[in-house]
Amino acid sequence: MSGHATMGDEPSIALVVLDTLRADSFDEHFDWLPGVQFANAWSTSHWTAPAHASLFTGRYASEAGVTIKSQDFDRDTTRLPELLQDRGYRTRAFSCNVNISEQLGWHHGFDEFDGGWRLSGLGEDVFDWDEFIAEHRADGPERYLRALWRCVDDDCDTTQSLKQGALMKLRDMGLKGRHPDDGAAEFLEYVRDSSWAQDGEFLFANLMEAHLPYDPPDEYRTHPDEDSPHFDSVKATLEEPSADPERIRTAYDDAVRYLSDIYRDIYAELAASFDYVVTLADHGEALGEYGAWQHGGGLHPPVTKVPLVVSAPGSNADDRTPITDGAERPTRDALVNLLDVYATVLDLAGVESAHRRGESFRPLCSSDSIDTAPRSSALLEYHGISKRRALALEEDGYEAASIDTERHGVATNDCYYFEGLSGTRTIGDCEPATLESELEELVADLERREGLSEADMDGLESQLEELGYL
Repeated sequence: MSGHATMGDEPSIALVVLDTLRADSFDEHFDWLPGVQFANAWSTSHWTAPAHASLFTGRYASEAGVTIKSQDFDRDTTRLPELLQDRGYRTRAFSCNVNISEQLGWHHGFDEFDGGWRLSGLGEDVFDWDEFIAEHRADGPERYLRALWRCVDDDCDTTQSLKQGALMKLRDMGLKGRHPDDGAAEFLEYVRDSSWAQDGEFLFANLMEAHLPYDPPDEYRTHPDEDSPHFDSVKATLEEPSADPERIRTAYDDAVRYLSDIYRDIYAELAASFDYVVTLADHGEALGEYGAWQHGGGLHPPVTKVPLVVSAPGSNADDRTPITDGAERPTRDALVNLLDVYATVLDLAGVESAHRRGESFRPLCSSDSIDTAPRSSALLEYHGISKRRALALEEDGYEAASIDTERHGVATNDCYYFEGLSGTRTIGDCEPATLESELEELVADLERREGLSEADMDGLESQLEELGYL
């Protein structure tokens, strides 16, 4: 598999993260996506920020300094887009996830950093509706007049502030407002409206349709007359979900079906302009397996195993056209993880990077490749929960220590071993003692960054809480 760029040209590369997409849900709904599929691909963590830190640095999250205890992505580690910039790439990003935002430092290395509607309310010059409402909750209806005056009179973006306030009010009334989805429709328009060079383009995107609140357009909802299920993932894992389990699973599947359909249109646009399109998830989602829900409570396999497809529409007509008539994608069973995705993107771009843990699986993307794994094992990290989350759980009568504990897992070619809430679990026919020893060696080899503190989350709490992170 090779792009259409000639010697001396930099191939154009799109890296698209379908946030929270389970591997089995991908297999069910994305069978149309052309390319080479890596069926034994794993994340390095269980949620967005640390997984993206690995994707951007080729290091484990604790080495890059991005964990639940330190969510700010600082400048101490050279990042993937910066390396591509040095190579001469024009680098652009479109994020629909507030965890991957300029406010948390993810814009460094990008010539342009754009985003969906969730990010539009995070600007420093947008009126802080959440803080105002919290301070004036007892003031009665007149507080809205005061807020409107503040939007006009304060040093802020009046138009955007009013739009954000109107959207919040519409949601309180049970209406969706002006946004058709979690940002994929905006990204589709962004791709259509952008001008792309024939070579030397790098595009990163994060799409949130598979993430809670599982709220696709009405025509995709199995239960269009019911609200999307909301529940606390950590409490659900410690006890049981407050919403009906089957209702949760159905809502998630509805959201993935919509994501598949709109991504089909997005991919068609990308295939017309990019040599390579790498489609993957940062993590998956637990839907009751092992007693776990969502992705905030551990390293359960539905959370840590991820879909990964590398397409080369620039050179291969089969990679431009959706798969039909029961045809199947070429599949590789080699063990890979997000560190290897980092290494592979750099390899495709012709960039050398010594300080990394991943290995390029580019050779496995060719039709005549031998399915040999670039690694024999892959480490996964769980760093507990935030201080705010732990305090909130304790106030509600839960024992936070049971879930606020660092844990690890290890994936091999045939097995998966992870530390859970109630002890270790082994998936596959492997000797647990051997996997435990392998895990201990991987953890001991980490070059951790110490002395990091929790990020300043002012202005982000309400959206993160809505997404189940706080």
